Amino acid sequence: MPEQVVTRKLTAILYADVAGYSRLTGIDEERTHRSVMDALDFAHKTIETTGGTVLRYAGDAILAEFSSVVSCVQAAVSMQRALAERSEDMPQDQRVLLRVGINLGEVMADRGEIYGDGVNVAARLESCAPPGGICITAQVAEQIAGKIDTPFATAGRQKFKNIAKPVEVWCWPAEGARGMRRAAGLPRIITAGAVVAVAAAVVFVYLFALDDENLTLPSGARLAVIPFEELSSDASDAYFSDGLTKDINAHLSKFTNLFVFAPSSVSGYRDNADCERIRSELGADYILEGSVRRSQDKFRITTTLTDAKTCRQLDSPGPFDRRLDAADILDIQLEIAKKVAAEVGSADAPLFNANVQNAIRRKAPDSLQAYDCVLLSYWFYENFDPDRHRRARACLQSAVQSDPDYSLGWSRLAFAYIESKKYAIDTPEDWAPLARAAAERATSLDPGNPDAYYALAILTQMTSQDLTEFRTYAERAIELNPNDAFVLADLGTWMGYAGRWETGKDWVSRSMRLNPKHQGWLWQTWHLDYFLQGEYAKSRDMALKMNLPGNYMVQASLTATYAMNGEQEKAEKTLAHLLELRPDYADDPRAPFRARGMPPELIEGLMQGLQKAGLAVKPAK
Repeated sequence: MPEQVVTRKLTAILYADVAGYSRLTGIDEERTHRSVMDALDFAHKTIETTGGTVLRYAGDAILAEFSSVVSCVQAAVSMQRALAERSEDMPQDQRVLLRVGINLGEVMADRGEIYGDGVNVAARLESCAPPGGICITAQVAEQIAGKIDTPFATAGRQKFKNIAKPVEVWCWPAEGARGMRRAAGLPRIITAGAVVAVAAAVVFVYLFALDDENLTLPSGARLAVIPFEELSSDASDAYFSDGLTKDINAHLSKFTNLFVFAPSSVSGYRDNADCERIRSELGADYILEGSVRRSQDKFRITTTLTDAKTCRQLDSPGPFDRRLDAADILDIQLEIAKKVAAEVGSADAPLFNANVQNAIRRKAPDSLQAYDCVLLSYWFYENFDPDRHRRARACLQSAVQSDPDYSLGWSRLAFAYIESKKYAIDTPEDWAPLARAAAERATSLDPGNPDAYYALAILTQMTSQDLTEFRTYAERAIELNPNDAFVLADLGTWMGYAGRWETGKDWVSRSMRLNPKHQGWLWQTWHLDYFLQGEYAKSRDMALKMNLPGNYMVQASLTATYAMNGEQEKAEKTLAHLLELRPDYADDPRAPFRARGMPPELIEGLMQGLQKAGLAVKPAK
């Protein structure tokens, strides 16, 4: 007989086994055999129909290979979810669930089989996967990053029997990873050194797609920074004290063992910063309050730091009396942040490093006018008033001419053009090129400006629908500023618009935990996803939970939801309200949804609902 040729190849290896087979057999041998065969047949069919090849059965186990890593993981996830649904009505102790391990490795191919360490690692991964779950290697996680929505959590480096080197393991669902970390005595969060060892795409899967409130949120003392009181005689100066508070909040958020509540979560305490109420409602440990007074060329800031557990005032930074210029304002922000952090026991942030502080100062504007314009742009988000937008946009256009090296001024100007399109406020015809030019100028001036990447992410989704480019910019924005609840919520919502609903909901959920008193619009992702799934009652409930009667886009989708849910009278009433808000809405009802890059099937579903409600909708071009 001719000698068999052994070849080597790189392949994606899937190893699946029935969890608790012996225990199930001991309960009812015949029923278990039928159920196991049924599950294995289903797994075989799923593998074969998704591009894989089943190589062999070994009792209650399956070995398969795929040429595509993404297809392999997608098949495993689809298989596990379907098997879980099939056994939902069965008693817990009778359910047949598979464990799955997936590895990307070099194998020996001989006589239609594959052998070697690549297969052995997949088998070891299967044995540690949770019932109904999947464990994969870091190489697999890197390949699927940005290509599937299913969130995998790191379980750290694991040592397996007869495998020479430790294996970096990732699991779905997250509970499996937590169990492995606990068993190995590993920390709940991967260290900076471990991050370096994994490609940035993998880090992103861990940090921002993981539905686990304890893995990514800041730890330590919980600090509420109440909006500073504006004591100036001109009430229109309120934007200055609010913006100043936001900046101090951002500096404090850089301390990883300080949990700093999002600004909008504490804005309701502006006029009544009652210590006991804030402690009770937010669970805050410390409260920072302050006041700002501007007059001619000087300003004064005073602060109060309170221990919320005892409502006793602590040693507070300030008061500060300085010249009214950008450099002095920035110095005070840094001094307040460092003083508060030191007082409540945090000393881990790079903000204490003189080089980092100097780098922050170098990024500051040369003029107070430019800083004022940036604060004005943030003020718009309080109520989305068109006049506030116009005032901020004009201010920023002037500011970047007088201070052309101010990166944040350029990125805020990029957002001004983007918002002119999103909210139909005096939109320039060339709004998109203007926005891109401003954002790219911002990144060229400061590659570490998260606001610029945030702007590029939103712009990309509004114009090109290139999900890869969008995710790249979004990843970078969040990597640079992981604790900004507003950015997390907004990018998560846009991720949903892009059709990645589960990832979007994970990001928004993290924002909600940073911002327990979040705005209603954060439920938008659930509202639209439920609509797309045909779960109109749930979609309606989410729209009502948003409680945005003045937002015409939400009223449009609520109208469609009522109609599709068979609530015709409410649909017609909401449509009438929509047309009061926006008399010209019927001219192009798809416009607000197209402007946000939503998937065509969602847009046309909404149009069908609006038609049922009585709106004349022209066919899509």
